[in-house]
Amino acid sequence: MRLALIVCLVVSVSACAANSTAPSSVSNGSTTNIAGTWNGTIASSNNETMQVTMVLAQSGSDVTGSWNSTSVSWSGEVSGAIRGSSFDGQFKFSGKAAGGTVCTGTANLAGAVTSSTLTWTSASGVVGGSCPAPLPIGLKIDVQRQ
Repeated sequence: MRLALIVCLVVSVSACAANSTAPSSVSNGSTTNIAGTWNGTIASSNNETMQVTMVLAQSGSDVTGSWNSTSVSWSGEVSGAIRGSSFDGQFKFSGKAAGGTVCTGTANLAGAVTSSTLTWTSASGVVGGSCPAPLPIGLKIDVQRQ
């Protein structure tokens, strides 16, 4: 059941397409460009580590995109802002529990960005409505540019 939720989360991330713009370099006062496709893992303290794909678009410091898990039925959207080499934003979650119930929620994420890696965390994890399965908590997302 947890695996199904994770897959749904990852599938949602890859649903949106964005161009693979080359990253800009980070210098004093500049914003790292993270537009493109990213692959890696999503881990939580109450679920197994799963594969994740994110497709991100960026306009100035504003970031939007989607993500999905290739391991379970998890997917969602990403939104936030880049400030220098840091990201602060939200990770919307949708996952199917056993029996077909769709669980949804949102996690507030923050973390480091470079032109080749993103490491984002959320201590509280996904907070949302009722779900027969536990929503992911203690999230850590580690992805690399593809």
